[in-house]
Amino acid sequence: MTRHHMRLAPAFALALASFTAGAVSLQVNNSSAGVLVGSSNCKTMQLIATWNLGVAPIPGSEQVKLLGSRDPASCTTNPSSPTPQINRSETVTQTGADTVSANQMALTDGGIGGCDDPAIVNATSANPVTNVLCVQYLALGGLSSASVTVSYALAKPTPPQGLGISPGDSHLRVSWSAGNSAETIANYDVHVVPEGTASDGGVADRVTGTNANIDHTDNGSALQNDAGYTVTVVARDTYGNVSDPSLPVVGFPVFSADFYDHYRDLGGSAEGGHGCATGGASAWIAAVAIALALLLRRRRGARNGAALIAVFALLGPAARAEERRPRRFLVGFKMDRYDPKVDSEPGLTGTPYHDVFGPRAPPRYQLEFDWEVAHPFGSVLVGVTAGFWQNYGKTIVPGSTPGNVQQAQDTTTLNIFPFGLIATYRFDWLADRWERFPFIPYAQAGLMRALWVSYNGRGAVSSDAQRGGRGSGWTNGYTTALGIALNLNALDVELAREAYVDTGIQRASLFAEYGWTYLSDFHQGGTLILSDHAWRFGVAVEF
Repeated sequence: MTRHHMRLAPAFALALASFTAGAVSLQVNNSSAGVLVGSSNCKTMQLIATWNLGVAPIPGSEQVKLLGSRDPASCTTNPSSPTPQINRSETVTQTGADTVSANQMALTDGGIGGCDDPAIVNATSANPVTNVLCVQYLALGGLSSASVTVSYALAKPTPPQGLGISPGDSHLRVSWSAGNSAETIANYDVHVVPEGTASDGGVADRVTGTNANIDHTDNGSALQNDAGYTVTVVARDTYGNVSDPSLPVVGFPVFSADFYDHYRDLGGSAEGGHGCATGGASAWIAAVAIALALLLRRRRGARNGAALIAVFALLGPAARAEERRPRRFLVGFKMDRYDPKVDSEPGLTGTPYHDVFGPRAPPRYQLEFDWEVAHPFGSVLVGVTAGFWQNYGKTIVPGSTPGNVQQAQDTTTLNIFPFGLIATYRFDWLADRWERFPFIPYAQAGLMRALWVSYNGRGAVSSDAQRGGRGSGWTNGYTTALGIALNLNALDVELAREAYVDTGIQRASLFAEYGWTYLSDFHQGGTLILSDHAWRFGVAVEF
């Protein structure tokens, strides 16, 4: 190797390293995703290309080009093949930018080009014309490039088809199907106007799916029962093109009685009106809970730290005690099939609950937390419980006669949230004395308070406009239960000891109980009766 060659070798190596180390990147309009061009912006959109070669190029011996082509192969060949329609030499710097109009990039095979080209004008989102804008970096040793697609669809999407309307109480449920499933639809505009009128340019609803629940017109006016409304739907594709309206359909909202309305129609006396808005309604439970907390603080102040550790044992901290301390807390979860005896209210002229909800008895879920206050020949516990239950059914057609009701299309829902302050006696003396004794019988009683909320077909809280009343309120009462728990510690004593050391859990059990819930405001009347009796099953852990 001559001295001249030796001087050139570092420069060549530097140039080669410069090329191989770089990774060219390209963004168009601040995005590396493809650009979508529709009829509204084809002649006005500017494509701002910005790139980064990844390395500092060597001026004079390297090139940077911005290409626009129908064929992506033009970007990865040198010389470019096929020949690109746009070929610009750019300044040789690591970063750069240039602008091409969307009209210039509207390239077609053998067409006149531009946004007026018939191939561009007639392209749809189902079959767009797609071109490529790319940057080429030509250095010693080869070519590196990056590209972004630019797609054109200027034709309107196909109008939605099969428009159908299901009438509801002061609302309409509208459904349809896509005019062409191959088209990429971004959203649909639902237009609702009084029959015989035109839209003011507003939109009743904009959705991404193929159905909508409408309770107002294009100008925001609430729908009125028995009035006619003309409904049309237009599609907007991902290119911003808007279809012609679907064939119009006229719908008529119709009144139907939700659960609370039907209950009041048949003589129900619960006026509700309290619900979640009345904080004092559950003050008696809160007061007792606060009193219990104060008692705990006064009598067990020195053990607050231990109590806190027991609570956080649920989250996994280890209890590293050699000797087991007395059990302090029980946490339980239970469920049952709940069928509130609403129809047992004196004075009802029918069965409003079962007219709406039928024989369904959905599960009720309850969480219980108890403090084990004493262990005299067993365990005495005082605690609180909270739960949730929901049932849903169809609203009732006006004029239905008792025993021959007709259900409408609207869905009505009843939610119940039971809360309680309970006392429990668990005969676990034998299980404490003999580790393998499996059974723990118990009895439970307490005060209960349940929040009930009825919802109409629009998802709003029910109301009785004629007689007054709101579909939300509280019902007071009490509960009792007899049960038996299966002590899981008895199945594997060694595993139970390991669980205590690792988690602080002293005992785990499965249980079954038969419970009676008397929720009728102690027979005072004017309340929704939520009493029931059923088997309940659950799991409990003690700390």
